[in-house]
Amino acid sequence: MGFGLAYTPWRSWPLAWVALAPLFLALRSGGRARALLVMWVWLVLACTVIANWFPGAVAVYFQQPWLVAFAFFLAVAPTAAAPQYLLFALAYHALTRRHLGPWPPLLTAAAWVAAELGRIWIFVRNPWGVVGYSQMDVLPMIQIASVTGVYGISFAVVAVNAALADALQAALRGAPAPHLRRSVALAAAPALGVVAFGLVSLADARREDRAPETGTPVALIQADLPLGSRWRSDLYGENLDAYVRLTQTAAEAGAQIAFWPEAAMTFFLEQEPVYRDGLARFVSARDLELVAGGPRAEADAASGRERHFNSVYLLGRDGAIQGRYDKQHLLPFMEYFPFGVDLLRRRFGRVRDFTAGEETPPLVTRAGPAGVLNCNEALWPEVASERVAQGAAFLVNPSHDAWIPRLQFARQQLDMVRLRAVEQRRDLVRASSVGPSAIVDPWGRLRAQSEPFTQAVLLGTVRPREGRTFYGRFGDAFAFACLAAVLLVLVSNRASRGVV
Repeated sequence: MGFGLAYTPWRSWPLAWVALAPLFLALRSGGRARALLVMWVWLVLACTVIANWFPGAVAVYFQQPWLVAFAFFLAVAPTAAAPQYLLFALAYHALTRRHLGPWPPLLTAAAWVAAELGRIWIFVRNPWGVVGYSQMDVLPMIQIASVTGVYGISFAVVAVNAALADALQAALRGAPAPHLRRSVALAAAPALGVVAFGLVSLADARREDRAPETGTPVALIQADLPLGSRWRSDLYGENLDAYVRLTQTAAEAGAQIAFWPEAAMTFFLEQEPVYRDGLARFVSARDLELVAGGPRAEADAASGRERHFNSVYLLGRDGAIQGRYDKQHLLPFMEYFPFGVDLLRRRFGRVRDFTAGEETPPLVTRAGPAGVLNCNEALWPEVASERVAQGAAFLVNPSHDAWIPRLQFARQQLDMVRLRAVEQRRDLVRASSVGPSAIVDPWGRLRAQSEPFTQAVLLGTVRPREGRTFYGRFGDAFAFACLAAVLLVLVSNRASRGVV
């Protein structure tokens, strides 16, 4: 379907501006039951196109048969977004039956944004397929994220679709609809405003491009190791050797900080002195800082058992551990098991599941304080806002992506992570286990990017930055305002009809 083709890997972003119009036409014809059915069918089709990597992830990571994986996909993927979009269908059905002058396209966009807000905050947190991410190739469009987050982009795109649906409806009826011209003009205004804001913002980027090159030289190490070999103790040295060899190349190229992915170290750094001392000698001999992911273990006094954390360590130039971040936002059924439901057939040595970490300050590197967004944490905008509020001068996203060896997934995830840089106006470095790794500037531009599923040493610079954006301070205020506006219109219109 056209809507899904707007996303990676097809990247036909103009389709997003028209692909929802047929859906809106179908939703407004018939009763509520038909609207709900249409919305459900659309959800299934959209998930099939946008997230067709999902069954493979279940089959590979959980080692389940493909039939089970596909059935799990059909049961989970559409359902994760169903409550929010079914409510949107009912709201849209109601809005198109009210006399609201030229405002329905904007109210439709507000209702859609409210549904996306619900997807990310309620039930299963699912950002895949949010409309705004379809526009990541259009730099002027995405700058508004520093004010509204991804929702401002979605609003502009959906408003145009809604106005197009109104125009098509009028054409099908053979008579001009009242307020149509004003409605179309109002619907186009957000898109024009977003582009204008983006062009002004990009002027700052161009001024920085003309300035003398500054910043700290860094390297992102992408070892592209097979998923199945990562926790075999007999391959510890082989895995470590791959990262050390690539980091040696980075040090020779002048890098001052090397970033390894999440779980790059498959041993317990604080408990295994042979590996810890070897790494310490390596980095100190090269005057290099190392930021690397690995597990951490500590005894739980209450239970007498060992707890594990998904951690990111900072090794200083002297080889000592200078800081640590324990991942706070864990993935259900992968890093912990809700309700005791364990679907995994895979075994990971001593580490079976993880405990969520406590809040910790940014890692103090020679490039400035680094706010860590460990893997999926970079998908949640509020986590990046928290890191910047804690003083992060740039953002670091170590990620372990070998469990979904699909280019579609890799590119989609990178698109979402890129927007965190725009929202916070911070440099962001993403060190992925299998790629693409990337260095992103505060305007969402890819300053360096590796090819996925290859070994790579990605070189670039990072600049520490200060200040906080409107979005960083006030978060999803725009999206909540959209929700409030739709509720106000629906309730007040219903009340006025009851009075009459």
